[in-house]
Amino acid sequence: MAEADLDPQLQWLLQYWAGKRASRRFASRTDIDPLELKPLLGHILMVDVVPQSDSAPPRFRYRLFGTEFVFYHGGDLTGHWLDEIANREFRDELLDLYRAVVSEGEMRTLSYDYVVDSRRHRFQAVLLPLSSDGADVDIVLGCGVRVAVV
Repeated sequence: MAEADLDPQLQWLLQYWAGKRASRRFASRTDIDPLELKPLLGHILMVDVVPQSDSAPPRFRYRLFGTEFVFYHGGDLTGHWLDEIANREFRDELLDLYRAVVSEGEMRTLSYDYVVDSRRHRFQAVLLPLSSDGADVDIVLGCGVRVAVV
């Protein structure tokens, strides 16, 4: 999905992230000020990238799971591993996205649906790489906003 097609809130977050990284490849977690993200806090995820052995891909653990995600998922996944999500198709799709953000060091945009009370809620989201050492992605900052009920 092109940046121009994103919800204005997500476009704002992309500009914020770009400003925080300035001339660096990555912003770091310490660059991100929760008070500056106040309008989006309920829509924010932070996912720790946990390295494994040399041959295994990293694991991902929710460091922060915003209240909007809690509502749509039916529970708070803070502290939980993404590879333990019960819905295999959803889990595998998420893991592929997070692995791409980490391996390529580039943001991703996506669109997805939740069904609540027999109504489909359409969302757009961004996944943004963060790095504490400037070289390796160690946190993924995510934000998802509802853009329609269809």
